Amino acid sequence: MKKRHEKILSEWAEDKKWNPFNSYKLLAQTYRWRLIERGKPIPQPVLVTVDPINSCNLSCKWCNAGHILRHRKNKIEHCDLLRLAEDLLNWRGSDQWPAGVEAVCIAGGGEPLLHPDIGAFIRALTCRGIEVGVVTNGTHMDRFIEELSLCTWVGVSVDAGSQETYQKLKGKPLFAKVCDNIARLTAHSARTECTLGMNRPGYGVSYKYLLYNGNTVDVFKAAQTAKALGCKNFHLRPAGVAWDKLGGHAKNLFNTCDKERLLKEMEQARTLETPDFGVFGITHKFDERFNRANQFSTCHAVFMTCVFMPPREGRKESYCVGLCCDRRGDEHLEFRQAISSFAHLEALWGSREHWDIFDSIDLKDCPRCTYQPHNQIFEHVIEEDSMTYKFI
Repeated sequence: MKKRHEKILSEWAEDKKWNPFNSYKLLAQTYRWRLIERGKPIPQPVLVTVDPINSCNLSCKWCNAGHILRHRKNKIEHCDLLRLAEDLLNWRGSDQWPAGVEAVCIAGGGEPLLHPDIGAFIRALTCRGIEVGVVTNGTHMDRFIEELSLCTWVGVSVDAGSQETYQKLKGKPLFAKVCDNIARLTAHSARTECTLGMNRPGYGVSYKYLLYNGNTVDVFKAAQTAKALGCKNFHLRPAGVAWDKLGGHAKNLFNTCDKERLLKEMEQARTLETPDFGVFGITHKFDERFNRANQFSTCHAVFMTCVFMPPREGRKESYCVGLCCDRRGDEHLEFRQAISSFAHLEALWGSREHWDIFDSIDLKDCPRCTYQPHNQIFEHVIEEDSMTYKFI
């Protein structure tokens, strides 16, 4: 049983370890992150997330944005999105580090492609040399094929391999439409000289699959579909419990008795791999039963990245800035002041208020942490120097 259990948690083939889901890539940021010190200017993030709109056209069983969708229905206005692209390029943090954010993940807060100006925002970012990744449910990709082809990657949250499973878990019969939209985007990127079509492992379209009770049986079919549609990879990970549901929810969203079936499905999926198509089952941010496993002491990730979200009601602000994508809508993880200008945000970054938020974080309130590897690297590599990282 032990060997079979280990196979379940095998995340990628040995010849595909240099992939976009490998958290060891964060070690490249060591020299930036070692400048994070209380009372001193700290570097701006290399990556930020932008949630352009708090709205969604699906109702996924595991939705981790439910709180913000219920309580903050809003969007970032067109002029503020375009201004943000310029401001991110010029963001100055520590004087020891060059200005500018290097990458933006466009996500939600809902479905980002419901924002009518998202195409203009993608163009505004990429024309300034800022790389863009988009996480989408895929239902509106046909409206932005040209703009999406400018991105480094597009992750499509399909989470099923059949119409039956898709409708059961996501609430609408749109599986065929999503697959058609993926095919249109991959075909376009293959025949044009665009960023999305570049022949690099981390570029292209990813077929995303959140593992949840009821969709284990579709894993192999989904991987087949992903390959047939021209996706660069199939990306599976367990769904996590949302931050606002931790108190009254089961420990995880996956029935562990399905693990034997999952093993078989993933073994079959791996037979589909080629140099141009990979199968990745990302589990390193969970324990062996796919429960959250936040194995770090403090959250320095709140200094490493942030989330630009639609403004809060009743506040004169262009956008709200949160410090954790896993706790969208949690006011404890947001700058309390209304952001009056980007210069105001620059002044807040690394300020006493920023450190007060850091000091207030209780990890028991956190769901499965996207930034667990960030925090582990900060504690073990930067603070403790457990790897003697200067000795390469």
